[in-house]
Amino acid sequence: MDNQEALQLLKEVVQIKSILGNEKLVADKLQALFEQHDIPCEQVEYSAGRNQLVATLKGSETGPVLGFSGHMDVVPVGEIPWEEDPFAAIEKDGLLYGRGTCDMKSGLIAAVVAMIRLKEAGANFKGTVKLLATVGEETSAIGSGQLVDQGYADDLDALVIGEPTNVEIGVAHKGALWPRITTYGKTAHGSMPDQGVNAIEHMLLVLNAFKETFDFSQSVDELVGASTSSLDIIKGGNGTNVVPDKCTVEIDIRTIKAQDHTELKQQFNAMLDKLTATVPNFKAEIEFINDLPSMKTELDDPFTLLTQQVVSNVTGETANTFGMTGYTDGSQFGRVKKEFPILILGPGETKYAHQPNEFVAINDFYQMITINENIAKELLK
Repeated sequence: MDNQEALQLLKEVVQIKSILGNEKLVADKLQALFEQHDIPCEQVEYSAGRNQLVATLKGSETGPVLGFSGHMDVVPVGEIPWEEDPFAAIEKDGLLYGRGTCDMKSGLIAAVVAMIRLKEAGANFKGTVKLLATVGEETSAIGSGQLVDQGYADDLDALVIGEPTNVEIGVAHKGALWPRITTYGKTAHGSMPDQGVNAIEHMLLVLNAFKETFDFSQSVDELVGASTSSLDIIKGGNGTNVVPDKCTVEIDIRTIKAQDHTELKQQFNAMLDKLTATVPNFKAEIEFINDLPSMKTELDDPFTLLTQQVVSNVTGETANTFGMTGYTDGSQFGRVKKEFPILILGPGETKYAHQPNEFVAINDFYQMITINENIAKELLK
């Protein structure tokens, strides 16, 4: 499969409207393509219309298993008008425009094409190349979580996730822990607040206790920086003249490798237990609506060094490594009991993801195909 055929495939996949769903349409297209090249694959249903795809290419001899992964879902186009149809896959001035071009259908298709080229060359390598195309990365990485739970990643020895990194190498990213806390009170007329229990006032006590209990700025990683927290949602009250009986907050906590989510959850529960014991009529509950661990591969890991050399050889430039503040499917794949290196590496720049007029540089897409192909050749030689 040459570059022009690869670009045409990318265009056709971008034209599929897999907006937070309908990933089966992408999986069907890729499965048909793999079957044309005699590469075994299977679909794994997450829910109706949301199928994942696992393709496996075995080499001429046994050896390590190299994984490539990319998600098939894209975010909505938003309310701001685009200059072109977001799903037309318009090529202009060396760029390909469209929702998902950057995040991350170009990275996904770069892995698909690399596998096909390896097959066309006779699959003369020692080991296995495996593609895990996921659903729902944009919604708490639900698809990769299913694949991990069902054992599809158990045999991996190394993994490249093709998220947009501007063809630089992401070796670490933060995790996410999102507590949703709800306080409960009792309604009363606003002129008689003593007859009620004010859930908002109790939530203020929770938030003060939160600030006193946690100082995330003290947890720092040399690659991804400090852990952070952001109070992003607060809801409460139904009228100015009614004492509120319910208040809910959601907090976005981004964690580093040194932090243990189980311990953080225990601290939250202890904080609420203390308020329950000391504040009259205090009632609260907590649930964690997102719980994804951080990911980190060491800079001196042999797979990191191998990948740096490959990227440098293809691009002709020094292959930089860096840490990311957001999370990827790597959070889920990192839950596999066997430890293996995970790298984030793909075409496109993250700053253009989720934006109007999203695009990817076509040459970066071409380079990424070659990089993926050469990583496989070097690791499995």
